[in-house]
Amino acid sequence: MLAISTISYSEDIDPVLNFYVANADTTFTNSDSDISSLKFSFVALTYYKSIGKKGVVTRLDSTVIRYFCNGESVDSSVTLVKPKGKVPDVKFHCPNVFVDSYAHGFFPNDIGGQDLAISFENIISPDTLPSGIAVIDREKFKLRTAYLFYPNQKGYKRLTRSYRFNDNSGFNFPDSVWEVGAKQGIFSMEFYRLETSIKEIQLLR
Repeated sequence: MLAISTISYSEDIDPVLNFYVANADTTFTNSDSDISSLKFSFVALTYYKSIGKKGVVTRLDSTVIRYFCNGESVDSSVTLVKPKGKVPDVKFHCPNVFVDSYAHGFFPNDIGGQDLAISFENIISPDTLPSGIAVIDREKFKLRTAYLFYPNQKGYKRLTRSYRFNDNSGFNFPDSVWEVGAKQGIFSMEFYRLETSIKEIQLLR
C-alpha cells in the first residue's frame, strides 16, 4: 500500500510545482494523442501469483499474449502461451494524474537528480480515481514511473498498480505493469500479485 500521509499540500499554488505539473500534463497528453493515432503490437508476459501468510509468494499461473492495438483500443490478440486457468486482465493504460482533479505536492527530500517525484491525491472522485506518486524526467517531463493506490475500489480491500515507462521509437510506452490486490473471495480475502512485462513493441504502418 502506498503511504502518502506525510505529504502536505499548500493552499497556495507553488509556481515551481505548477510548472512541472503543467508540463508533465502537456507531455502526457501529447504522448497519448500520438499513440492514439498509431497501430502497434506488443507481447505481454504475465505471472499471476498468490501472496500467503508471512508474505510467501506462490506462482499460480502465467501466460504470454501478443496484442494488436489501434491507439488505446485492443483490436485483437493471439495467445502464445496458454494459461492453465484464468489469469486476470491487465490494465495497460495509466491515467493522466497531472490534471486538475488531483492535488499535487513535492517531497521534501528531493536531491535535484534527473528523476523528480510528485505526489498526487484525488480530490474529486476518491471512489474511482487513484492517489499515489508519479516520477517524471525533470528535463523532458516524461512520466517514468507511476504508483497508483485505489483506496475504495469496489470488491477490493486494497488495490495498487505500478507502471514503468520506457522510450520506444520516440513514444513513451509502459514496459512493465504490476498489480497487487486484496480481493474478497468466496470464503476469505484473496491476496495476489500480477506481474506483466511488455516487450517486442512493433509499430504497424
